[in-house]
Amino acid sequence: MTDNTVTRSAPRIAARWHQEPIAWLVFGLPAVVVVASFVTLGIAMEGSDTLVVDDYYKQGLEINKVLVREDHAKAAGLAFAPDLSVDGALTLRFNANAGFIFPNEIDLKLNHATRDDIDRTLPMTHAGNGVYVAKVGKLEQGPWYIDASTAQWRVVNRVSVNAKGEMKS
Repeated sequence: MTDNTVTRSAPRIAARWHQEPIAWLVFGLPAVVVVASFVTLGIAMEGSDTLVVDDYYKQGLEINKVLVREDHAKAAGLAFAPDLSVDGALTLRFNANAGFIFPNEIDLKLNHATRDDIDRTLPMTHAGNGVYVAKVGKLEQGPWYIDASTAQWRVVNRVSVNAKGEMKS
């Protein structure tokens, strides 16, 4: 006699969805992307880009006036060497062509390269022999642009202020 018995294996019990690795890929990765997009949105909304000005078109038109003033400074041979003392006094020692007459006062703009909230504008007084002095106090660490100008000319130097408050050209 032949044995006609069929051997049956035990029925496979389906695993719960949270125990399947593919389910974590299907649902988990998009969920991570959604969370990351909200984090990115939060970072973007936290602060505005202060390096972009609102009236960029008007400033673009006025660049020609600035370039003319810089050309006048080059023609006069104007250049300066900055020095920041420990008490916060900024001294600019100008060199110029013979016969150049230094004004009694110039405008000083101290512009941080990335943080416009700490920029400063103040007058500098002439101490004689092309030397101008202003009390600026302590400057934050980082790159700065020193903009010395009058209505006729403009000279800009880039300097770096280290953690000790020392200025390097």
